[in-house]
Amino acid sequence: MEILSERQTMDIISQGRSASEYVITNMLDEFEKKHPGLYRFIYGEPSDAIAEINHDMANLYLDLSCDVLWFFIKGFGNPPVTGSEKWTENHIALIDGELKSLSDEIPMPDRVRENLQSRFVQRSIETNIQVELMVYLNCEVARYSSFNKSRVEASQITRNFLFVLVRLMGDLYTEKAKA
Repeated sequence: MEILSERQTMDIISQGRSASEYVITNMLDEFEKKHPGLYRFIYGEPSDAIAEINHDMANLYLDLSCDVLWFFIKGFGNPPVTGSEKWTENHIALIDGELKSLSDEIPMPDRVRENLQSRFVQRSIETNIQVELMVYLNCEVARYSSFNKSRVEASQITRNFLFVLVRLMGDLYTEKAKA
């Protein structure tokens, strides 16, 4: 999977933002059928966790998650069908451990922390993390939260869940390339 430029990224996202509700709904329905675990990740616990802090930011997360799906599907074609809820759970667990290793607030042995941090960097490189997509998402979260101070508290968790989603999608497309 190639890393798309800022222009390519924004062109794809603009197309999604101007697509009809019918087209978006069909894309989401198809994605839910083929990837129920990933779909539930988007529309389940992360959204609920953000909503506990701020409902507006939870809605933004859902909107931006749709942008992420559109970006990958329109930019790289339909993802392979993993057929496994376990795949999603395993990949979320891997990413979770890697992210926790980045925080000194979470206690863990130094050797484990170093291994997880190294794996985090390596896997981010292997999945060709879409940097311009992440820049877009971070800017959108910052812009939206700046309009209302009550949203700021949910900014970091919103960014984190969007990052996890981008990594999950990158993992999925990396597996497509291997197949």
